[in-house]
Amino acid sequence: MFDFLIAEFSTSGVKTYVFIPPLVSFLISFFTSMAGVSGAFLLLPFQMSVLGFTTPSVSSTNLLYNVTGTPGGIYRYMKEGRMTWPVALIIIVGIIPGILLGYYLRVKYLPDPRAFKFFVGIVLMYVSLRLIRDVWTSKGMKA
Repeated sequence: MFDFLIAEFSTSGVKTYVFIPPLVSFLISFFTSMAGVSGAFLLLPFQMSVLGFTTPSVSSTNLLYNVTGTPGGIYRYMKEGRMTWPVALIIIVGIIPGILLGYYLRVKYLPDPRAFKFFVGIVLMYVSLRLIRDVWTSKGMKA
């Protein structure tokens, strides 16, 4: 009945309703922009687990997400006077080589979806454990 709403992306083989990817991107951006982070780290598990998009090109779509989503946040922080330029410039020095090395490692050593999912899972688990620990200790509880 609603077949006209289904889109198939031939390169990735993903078949989904046309409104799902923009809706998920909106929701991720909405929540992560409050923290000043890119939502690509949440978009990646969605693409791989829900959409089944597991090729190395999933990394390039996340990079595109960062490139298009980040300038709005930067503009807003600059407008509010909350951009700390010395820290930002130091971080930028590490971004360029990090992007190049990360791309190389992804394409060269992690092209297999299973290995990449495992790697991403380890990274996300580490981040979540750190967040839980920080929340736990900030509430006066002992970790």
